[in-house]
Amino acid sequence: MRSMVLVLFLALVSHAQDFKIQGQWNGTLNSGILNLRVAVHFDKNGTGTLDSLDQHLNGIPITAVKVEMYRVTFRVDSVHATFSGIVMDDGNRLDGDWNQGIALPFTLVREGITQKIKRPQTPQPPFPYTEQNVKYPSYARNVFLDGTLTIPNGAGPFPAVALITGSGPQDRDETILGHKPFWVIADYLARRGVVVLRADDRGTGKSGGRFNTATTRDFADDAAGAVRFLRSREFVDRIGLIGHSEGGLVAPMVASDPALGGKDVDFLILLAAPGVPGDQVVLEQQILISRSMGLPEFLIEKNREREEKIISIARSESDSSLAKSRMRAALGEFSSGPANLLDNRFDESTTPWFRFLINYDPGPALRALKQPVLALNGALDLQVPPAQNLPAITWELEAGDNKDYEVVKLAKLNHLFQTATTGAPSEYGELKRRWRLQC
Repeated sequence: MRSMVLVLFLALVSHAQDFKIQGQWNGTLNSGILNLRVAVHFDKNGTGTLDSLDQHLNGIPITAVKVEMYRVTFRVDSVHATFSGIVMDDGNRLDGDWNQGIALPFTLVREGITQKIKRPQTPQPPFPYTEQNVKYPSYARNVFLDGTLTIPNGAGPFPAVALITGSGPQDRDETILGHKPFWVIADYLARRGVVVLRADDRGTGKSGGRFNTATTRDFADDAAGAVRFLRSREFVDRIGLIGHSEGGLVAPMVASDPALGGKDVDFLILLAAPGVPGDQVVLEQQILISRSMGLPEFLIEKNREREEKIISIARSESDSSLAKSRMRAALGEFSSGPANLLDNRFDESTTPWFRFLINYDPGPALRALKQPVLALNGALDLQVPPAQNLPAITWELEAGDNKDYEVVKLAKLNHLFQTATTGAPSEYGELKRRWRLQC
């Protein structure tokens, strides 16, 4: 055993001696509410800059960059954040934690390097179906979505589904931490005779439009465009919507609204869908994730009070500059200084997307559904907690006298439908499988 440890130690020393950190590194920070793409640029002087691409914040200084043996650390003083990670993949990946009041798992990959992560569910050829790249219009003007249409072999007609992504700018595979869950679902269903349409979000990948000014209601326009496209295919008969997380808000919006072509939606599958207003989901999510990280209850309560103040001001003040000023004043000691830890939170909370989310109640749309509905949620989901949301979905469907629905809580699964231990977001990247699919 001692000799094995020595061999490992010598390997790490050799690896660290060859390691050069200079250049650009890319990663995605999952904040629980949004996925934020980040680019980090290291120079030769032990410093660098950080770009938050989705927030359009560039050139944020980073300091105190240290490469010690196989560990890399740095600080971003302007937002009171630190990173600590371990060098992996022959010096091309940094696996670690981003700490900005709470710790979040964060992986950086060297620019130009494909991240090497084993994901056994990633579909492998040969494929018993056809894939077509397609482009179709949203219900919104001048927005065209670029997607992949998966068509089973055979004459048809086939049932079809459109996949609707969760929050944050998502590609057509809803890629996160090396997982490609929408590709997994498309492959699984196409092998069983179902046409699947999945597309890059507006303003993401090859799709047109702007993402950073869009709300959930705008994404409903895009999903309605997907339904219209599928209805125009001669080999399609029945059409369903499968929405994950925020996509589980979008699907009922479309299916319940004749103006969005809801009459063309024949069934819905809601994956980790909210059943209560968005502000309630945000607050409960924050509490459960903080608790999973081991934060003391007094601090969890303090953070909850802070978030309630932010939400209240975001709801009541339409002017973003005034709203942020009121937030700083209301939070007192937490918001002193021009470049505070909370500044990014203030920016996020005054976006059109967040304002819509905290004011949106999914109840009326769920209540109006007459189509068959299957609602699934992982028992360990901390982002859209089943105890909060599944009873609400059930109540709304019952209140609307829906005659054909099923609501299921799946044991041991997290928000990403991985078999998990705690459900904490820190597990997402560690687990090899994303979706548990069964016949």
